[in-house]
Amino acid sequence: MKFIDSYLVVFVLLLSISVTAQELEGKWIVSGNKSFGGFPGIYLMEVSEDSLSHYNFDQFVTKTAYQTEGNKLKIDTLAFADFSFKNPNRLSISSERLEQPIDYIRLIPTETNGRLEEIRKIKYDLVRGGKNFIIDFQDHTDGKIMESFLKKIDDTFFLVIHRHGNPITAVPIEKITEDKIHLYGFMAGPEKLVAKAID
Repeated sequence: MKFIDSYLVVFVLLLSISVTAQELEGKWIVSGNKSFGGFPGIYLMEVSEDSLSHYNFDQFVTKTAYQTEGNKLKIDTLAFADFSFKNPNRLSISSERLEQPIDYIRLIPTETNGRLEEIRKIKYDLVRGGKNFIIDFQDHTDGKIMESFLKKIDDTFFLVIHRHGNPITAVPIEKITEDKIHLYGFMAGPEKLVAKAID
C-alpha cells in the first residue's frame, strides 16, 4: 500500500511539472522590451518542450536547454530562476542575477479583418501617459526621427517603432481594424491600450 501511495505522489509531482512546462510553451516578449544580459535589442523567447530559443525580435540569437522543478526554471544546469503567472499570458521571472523581476507577455494571434493594405494607409492616435503618439505606417521620409511599422511574427502583428532607422520597441497587437488598434503587454500603467483612427 505504501508503494502505491509513493507512486501516486511521484506521478502527481511529475504531472504538475509537465503541466507547468506546457503552460510555458509558446512565444513570449519581454514587457517593455527591456534589454538585459547577453540579449540586447527587442528580446523574444520561444519555449518548446525542452529548450528556450532567444531572438532579437525576428532574428534568432541562441538556444538553451531548460527544465522546470515546481516553480523554478533550471537553464543549462547553471542558472536558476523562480517563475509565476500573473495571468495565463503574463509570466514573471525573478532570480538573484536580476535587479528586479521581468515580465514576459505570451504572444497570441492578432484578430484582423484581413484588410491590411487599407489599414497601413490609416493614421492612428495613441494616447499614453497624457501624451499623443501618431501611428503612421506610410510616413518613412528621410530624416524622420520616429517611424512606425506594422510587422508580423507567426500569427502576431506588432507596432514596431524605429528611432533613426533602428527598431527600439515592438508592441504586440491584440486586434487591428480600420477604426482601432488594440495593443497589449505594456510594462507600466494599463496593460492594454487602444489607438484610434484619425478622421
